[in-house]
Amino acid sequence: MTSDTSTPAGPPAAARITELWLFPVKSMAGTRVDRADLTPNGLAGDRSWAVVDESGATVTARDEPRLREVSPRLVAGELLLDVPGSDPGLRPDDAAAALSAWLGRPLRLAELDTGGFADVAPVHLVSTASMADAAHAEECDACDVSAPRANLVVDLGPGSERDWVGRTLDAGGSALTVSKVPKHCLGVYADVARPGPLCEGDELRG
Repeated sequence: MTSDTSTPAGPPAAARITELWLFPVKSMAGTRVDRADLTPNGLAGDRSWAVVDESGATVTARDEPRLREVSPRLVAGELLLDVPGSDPGLRPDDAAAALSAWLGRPLRLAELDTGGFADVAPVHLVSTASMADAAHAEECDACDVSAPRANLVVDLGPGSERDWVGRTLDAGGSALTVSKVPKHCLGVYADVARPGPLCEGDELRG
């Protein structure tokens, strides 16, 4: 996915994290959490797994939309998956077999501890105002406007999160540098300026 950069325009308004999401497996459903650790590579456990084919190529929802129907979750650090038509709570090897049978081709689950399966930037942030903005919705053709698969959903005062590009924001015990505006999705992308904990309810200030 391509993205634009812009010049910072005024100090960012205070915002509060209302939802915090992990996507343990690229292109699969997300898991809402109340706390996460922000590492140099993004939220711990976010997109650290992906589905790959026999050639080792990553299979995404663009290639196989049914991946969105699979629900992964982390339980005490272990990845468990609910694959349609199979018993819930499958470990990766069993889930790979279930996925292969369901989707009709050999597939496996690959893990990258570095968060290497993120597309553009370690963190995706979107405001509730953008999700409700019809003009933004017209621009968003690469994600579901009502569920844009962002890691952080925030409430903010006047203005837009797009005004934050180039700014570093303190967020709980960590900090994010807002780096890019997606061309085809809502919100903004951010890099990790300072690792640390993040919680629902934390304020973003900068």
